[in-house]
Amino acid sequence: MGLRAAIRRALPYGLRASVAGARRQLRDLRARPRFARGRGADFPHPVVSIVQEIKPSPFLAGKLANLTLGASRLDGVVVAPGETLSFWRLVGKPSARAGFALGRSIRGGVAGGDIGGGLCQLSGIVYEAGIRAGLNPVERHPHSKDLYAEQERFTPLGLDATVVWPWKDLRLANPLDVPVRLRVAVRDLTLHAEIHALGQREAAEIDIQRSDGNDHRQVRVVRRGGGLAETLSEDRYAYSAE
Repeated sequence: MGLRAAIRRALPYGLRASVAGARRQLRDLRARPRFARGRGADFPHPVVSIVQEIKPSPFLAGKLANLTLGASRLDGVVVAPGETLSFWRLVGKPSARAGFALGRSIRGGVAGGDIGGGLCQLSGIVYEAGIRAGLNPVERHPHSKDLYAEQERFTPLGLDATVVWPWKDLRLANPLDVPVRLRVAVRDLTLHAEIHALGQREAAEIDIQRSDGNDHRQVRVVRRGGGLAETLSEDRYAYSAE
């Protein structure tokens, strides 16, 4: 760990979060992105539909509460051409005062409990739906470690999108010539995400290429559609074979 990182970690969490939030706001003021905020009626053309199981885990009740609340704040948002969907600008700071509960989280590659824990499954399914529908990732962060056995995994490795307020956000830009609408819901122990478009569109194919080493997994994600292929991410995940 470098000196700068050591000093940063020695500061109180609240102070570090405030500084990080202020720096992000300053960057947004300089870049002036147009963030999606509005909601609207259903669009006629379904593009993508994804269903994920919410698997049993520690703090499951809290995770379900967090997913339900987060989904309600994302559901129905319309991303117009040229606009960017920001996960945290729509979901808001995950605090107990805002109604979020203690759920399972992973920090520094270690599983534990935190207020708002479990929201990474929500950001992950939104990320996958978005890239399949043709949205472009502006900001997306993979987990640093792969802590799941294959039977425990709820999203394919390489399509995860961890969010940590206010440091790590998920942002998807709409480069299309039509607006799209996101639908998200929790139903029993399943998480649903759909994207509908105002015009007819075909979902892109996602090719996940993975190679496992002794202590890491290398994952490359390629999107194919319209005769084109583009690499969206190349991630390295630490893991233990034990």
